Amino acid sequence: MLWSAAMSPGRDDARELQPDDGAVIQDQASAEPAASEPVAPLETAAPSEPVAPLETAPSVPTELGDTAKKPKENSILGWFLLRSQIAHARAEARGTSDEQSVYLQRAKVALEFGNVALEPNNVVASGATAPLAPSLFQQALYWSLLVKDPAVAASSPAAAWASAAPSTLASLASNDAELAQIGAAMQATFVELEQGSPEARRATAELLRRSATRLITSSESVSWQLEWLKLRRLSRIALGVALCLAPFALAFVFWPKKPDLAKGKPWHASSSLAECHPAKSECGGVTTDIFFHTREESNPWFEYDFYAPLGFSSLTIRNRSDYGAERAVPLVVEVSNDDRTFHEVARRNESFSTWSPSFPTQHARYLRLRTARVSLLHLEAVEVHP
Repeated sequence: MLWSAAMSPGRDDARELQPDDGAVIQDQASAEPAASEPVAPLETAAPSEPVAPLETAPSVPTELGDTAKKPKENSILGWFLLRSQIAHARAEARGTSDEQSVYLQRAKVALEFGNVALEPNNVVASGATAPLAPSLFQQALYWSLLVKDPAVAASSPAAAWASAAPSTLASLASNDAELAQIGAAMQATFVELEQGSPEARRATAELLRRSATRLITSSESVSWQLEWLKLRRLSRIALGVALCLAPFALAFVFWPKKPDLAKGKPWHASSSLAECHPAKSECGGVTTDIFFHTREESNPWFEYDFYAPLGFSSLTIRNRSDYGAERAVPLVVEVSNDDRTFHEVARRNESFSTWSPSFPTQHARYLRLRTARVSLLHLEAVEVHP
C-alpha cells in the first residue's frame, strides 16, 4: 500500500504535465489568421544574430564523471601503501554513526542468542529454548534494518519492515514468496512466533536468521573492507621489502667466495696433543671438527709456510665450536720472512666463534697464530685471503 500510494501521484502528474504538441500547433495556427491584425515577425529569429554557444555545457559531464571515478594510485609508493583506497574506506567507515554502531551491536547480540536458543536439545533449568529462537532472530533483523536506515522511526519489527527501502528488502530473499514469508514473520508478535508446530517454528527461525545474517554481514562490510585493505597494504609492503632485499640476498648467496691462498700449503704447530682427522670430525677419540690440538704450554702457536713471500690482507679464523673456545684468546696474528723475527698485524682479546681480521697487505712467507699466554690452542679452520 505504501509503495503504490507513493508512486501513483508521479505517474498522474506526468500525464497531466506532458504537452500535447498537436494541440499547441493548432492553437497557434488558429490565433494567426486574423487578416486585420498582421503578425509582426519575431526579431530574435533574424539570421544576423547567431546564438552564442553555452560555455558551461561541456564541463558538467566531465565533473560528474570525475566524481564517479574510483580512487586510483598514481605512484609506486601509493600502490604499495594503498593511500587512496584506505582513505576512501576510512571515510565510509566514519559515515557510520554511533547510533548505527549501537544498533549493529544489538543485532549481533540478538543473533548470537538466537543461535544458542536454536541449538538442538538446548535446555536450560526452566525448559527448552527453541521456542524463543524465532523472536530473537526477529529482534536481530529489526535492529539490522535500523542500521541500514537509522532515520526511520520504527517502534516495532512490523513498522521497521514497512519503512525499509525496497532494495534492502529485496536483498533478504531469493524470491517473492520467501520475501512474503519474512514479511509475515516480522509482522507477527512474539506470542504468535512461538505458536505452531516445532517444525514450523524452526523453519521461521531459520528464515529470520538467514535474513538477519545477510544484513549484519552487509553492514559490517565497510569495516571489513578497511581491515582487508590494511592487510593488503601490509602484504605489499612486505613484498616491497623482499624485492629490495632480494638483490642483496642473491649477491650474498652467489657472490664468489674469497680464495683461500693457504689451501694445500704445509703447516705445523708448536706441539701436538693428539692426531686430528677433520674429515671424520674426530681428534684424539673425541667428536670435533678441529684439525690440530696443541699441548698446554706457554704461547702455543700454529704456522703456515708459503715457501715464498705471499701477499695477503685478511684471514678467516674459525674457532673450536664444541668446547673451549676461550682457550684461543688472546690470539695474535704474526708474519715473518725468516721464521725467527715476527711482527704483529692483528690481535683478538675477546672470545669468538669466527674472526675475520683485515690489515694492510702483507708480503710474508710465514703466517703464525699465537695464543699469548699459557693455554692450549685448537682451531677448526684458518683461511688466508688476498
